[in-house]
Amino acid sequence: MGLVALAGAEAGEGGSLKPWWIVLSIVMSVMGAAVPGYEQIRKERLRKEAEQAAIEAAVEMRVTLNDALDPIVRQLGRVATATNRQERSNLREATVPMILDSAAHLLDGQRVRACWFRLDDGKPRRLVPTQYAGRADEPVTIFEEGTPVGDSAFAMIRHNQHAVALDVETDPPPGWHGSAQHGYRSFIAVPVVAGQRAFGMLTVDAIDVAGVTEAEVPFVRLLAGLLADALAVGAPEEGLLRLGR
Repeated sequence: MGLVALAGAEAGEGGSLKPWWIVLSIVMSVMGAAVPGYEQIRKERLRKEAEQAAIEAAVEMRVTLNDALDPIVRQLGRVATATNRQERSNLREATVPMILDSAAHLLDGQRVRACWFRLDDGKPRRLVPTQYAGRADEPVTIFEEGTPVGDSAFAMIRHNQHAVALDVETDPPPGWHGSAQHGYRSFIAVPVVAGQRAFGMLTVDAIDVAGVTEAEVPFVRLLAGLLADALAVGAPEEGLLRLGR
């Protein structure tokens, strides 16, 4: 636009507009009109590329979830159709590592670990770490009724709720404590329940702050539900914690 104005000044001083000034002013006018249009086209192309990338990521995630969950669902079918008690028990136990592996490897946190805490219905009741997958650190915490963290965990199970900590060192859930000695900073804990019967607790933790978040809770609860379904087939009615009690 400045050159167009300069061309006008040149015409005013000399009385006539030199041809090269005319050409230059036309070129600059065209460029001035074209740049906003080009920028709009560029933004639209970037938007479409972002949408396509999001679609491809969603498709890839669905494929990944299908690959992870399909073997578990098939395993549940084997548990349900087992012909004797020992076979069913073996199949139930084999389901646990399948679910822990899926929980540990499908979340994006750093060095994720998934842990299965089995309910020990003694006096007092306890949640005992039984199996884990992912990060090599073995879980050692035992949640025992009558202690702050134990009472918090059992209350979560009885009410079929969940616990999430984005940074357990600075903002742990009520009753829970920091876990610097265990090496994780964020975690999710969900009950493993089928109907009104509780079998224990599934946890997923990561070494980074916000490595696991509230957004992962539905997926972790899904896996906990599949685990509960496997454990419930043929499980005795007695000796199991009832929800709401």
